[in-house]
Amino acid sequence: MSKLRRKFLYACAGAVLVLFASAAFADYNCYTTCDPYSSPCDQYCEVCQWYTIDGCGLWESSTCGDSHNACIPDNCSPSWYESSRVTQGTYGNGSMFSCSHHSVQWVGVTDGNHCNINSYYYTYHYCDDVLDGGKSGFYPDCCDGYGPGGVPNSLYTCDHNHSCTG
Repeated sequence: MSKLRRKFLYACAGAVLVLFASAAFADYNCYTTCDPYSSPCDQYCEVCQWYTIDGCGLWESSTCGDSHNACIPDNCSPSWYESSRVTQGTYGNGSMFSCSHHSVQWVGVTDGNHCNINSYYYTYHYCDDVLDGGKSGFYPDCCDGYGPGGVPNSLYTCDHNHSCTG
C-alpha cells in the first residue's frame, strides 16, 4: 500500500471518528436533550465528566432531573395558559396598493399546575409579531392614525419597534 493511500485512509478514519464523537456529544448531552419546560424527570441522558481535545473523555448516565434540577415529575401534567400580553412595539409595512399594521407583543405563558420541580420554570415568555390590521388604496399608510376606511375607533400608530425587549 502506498504512503499516500495509507495517509488518505488514516485521514478518512479520523474524520469518521470525529463525526461519531461529535454526534454522540450532541445526541446524549443532558444540556441539549433535556428541556426544563417539558422533559420528564426520569428521561435518560448522559453527562460528560471530563473533556479531551477530541470531545468527551468519560460519559456518565444521568436523568434530566438529576442533571438539570428542572423537569416535570411523572405524577403531574402541565396546564399552560397565556398569563400576560404586553405590546412593546408597533410598525406598518406596505406596498403600492396595501399595507399592514403589526403589534409586537411580549407574551407570558404560565403552568397553572406548577408542575416543574424548579419554580423558575413555571412561566416562560416569547415575542409575538401580530398582524392586527391593514388598509388598501393607492400608497396607503398604516401608521397615519386611522384604521381601514378612516374609522376613528381603530387608530393605527407606530413607534417602529420591530422586536421585544423583555
